[in-house]
Amino acid sequence: MFKNLVIGLSFIIGSIAVDVQAASKTSDEYKAVVDTAYKYFNGAANGDQAMLRAAFDVDYGDIKIPATDKETGKDIIRTIPLGKFAKVFKKATADLWQAKILSVDIVDDKMAMVKLDFDTPKTHYVDYLVMYKRDGQWRIVNKTFVATA
Repeated sequence: MFKNLVIGLSFIIGSIAVDVQAASKTSDEYKAVVDTAYKYFNGAANGDQAMLRAAFDVDYGDIKIPATDKETGKDIIRTIPLGKFAKVFKKATADLWQAKILSVDIVDDKMAMVKLDFDTPKTHYVDYLVMYKRDGQWRIVNKTFVATA
């Protein structure tokens, strides 16, 4: 009887240890994903090209920009490489920008989706940032957004 009790306890302790390790890895990945989202936001707000390059996958990433076709008046989606988009932010904004992460979804510690809400004095944005972990680093590969004045 005592032998069965010891085996049962070691199994429970082993399960707890595995769960703790998994939670630790997941929380590390969560922090890295959140840090990447804030690198994008702070890089844009401060005109920091190095920070933007650390957040964006400039080799493979794109931004999807909702627009209106000037000739037809129809809604369209423009696609621009993130490297080109990053170059728009050449200097720090004089305005106060505020950001808040609304949700984070991480899949297999390889892909993540972040919903980022941020305000500028002129525009309110909600971004969806798709990230992939490549070469050990989380990078934004797609940014899609809605903006309201």
